[in-house]
Amino acid sequence: MINFNDIQKIIFSSKSAKLTGHRIKIKEKDYIQFESFYNNQAFHENILLENLHDFFRENILKYKQADIFLTNSHYMAFNKNSEILFYKTKDKIINIKTKEHNRRKNYIITEGDNIPVFIELGIFTKDFKIINSMYNKFKQINRFVELFNDMSGKFDEIYKKYNKINIIDFGCGKSYLTFILYYYFINIKKFPEDFIKITGIDLKEKVVENCNLLAPKYGYKNLSFETGDIKNYKPKFMPNIVVSLHGCDTVTDYALYNALKWQSDIIFAAPCCEHEINSQININLMRNILKYGIIKERFSALLTNSIRCNILEIKNYKTELIEFVDITHSPKNLLIRAIKNNTGINKNQVDKIKIQKELDETLKKFEINQTLNNLINN
Repeated sequence: MINFNDIQKIIFSSKSAKLTGHRIKIKEKDYIQFESFYNNQAFHENILLENLHDFFRENILKYKQADIFLTNSHYMAFNKNSEILFYKTKDKIINIKTKEHNRRKNYIITEGDNIPVFIELGIFTKDFKIINSMYNKFKQINRFVELFNDMSGKFDEIYKKYNKINIIDFGCGKSYLTFILYYYFINIKKFPEDFIKITGIDLKEKVVENCNLLAPKYGYKNLSFETGDIKNYKPKFMPNIVVSLHGCDTVTDYALYNALKWQSDIIFAAPCCEHEINSQININLMRNILKYGIIKERFSALLTNSIRCNILEIKNYKTELIEFVDITHSPKNLLIRAIKNNTGINKNQVDKIKIQKELDETLKKFEINQTLNNLINN
């Protein structure tokens, strides 16, 4: 009989599907983490080792066969007419080390963290496990926190300079990231709560109303939400940090313009659905290159974001365009991260003129008007 407590890896398989499980540790407990795919989306389920026997019996009936890897041996299991048969393979020794939940890549926010609002937002179960369908969202949240945490030293500088940190999140939506930002500053950075203020802005009144109920319910006393339009929003306080994630089409341009107008120290913007240039661009310069719809769409999106980043550089921001999450998890996978240069060493004025000249020539050649460029120069 197989010792289920020694199982390191299991692969259930049938002609049309596969379910793979690896041994992991979460909070000092042993689990087998199973991964399956449907419509190119990964789904995960963690099974306590003590419950593995029942899980195995249920799935061997479904998948018909399984490879079972123990520390020093390998078995094949088959379902024949509802009878489960085990065969030990000959001279096959497997030695697989237990994974310490490596899929987190040392995530800053981890499964099991006591974040009750994540239960209410549908990220965690009641026992703080990741809901299977929300795994990609959880991964995206962590990637954002990682990119945010790269600026940890800069946040310290801002706090030291102003004795406070004010943040505006444009287009906050359900506010997964807005809530986790507040959690990050208070619980990870350990900044005094009275000196952190975050405001989420969204057009949807019901979303804003719900978020305003959740914030005080879970003790986020300086987190608030307002209904507002990014184009004409007037802040009650000048934000040190402006965030705009997945702002559709020109929403990102207005977020960047406002951040520049307010001289914000840090800007995080993840653009989305860059239709503006795609609908205008004159493809005659590269007719054969851009005749394919998907190429034209992606070229237009990349051109849009390159224009935005160059404008930020002209305005004296150190700017990066980086991968937010892998494109397999979300097509909205670019993040603009810009940091205001307060050192007094500005980009050479000649370089700025050259960049603007090249931008003007590009816009003219492709016969396009780009919103951020128009807002800055009009």
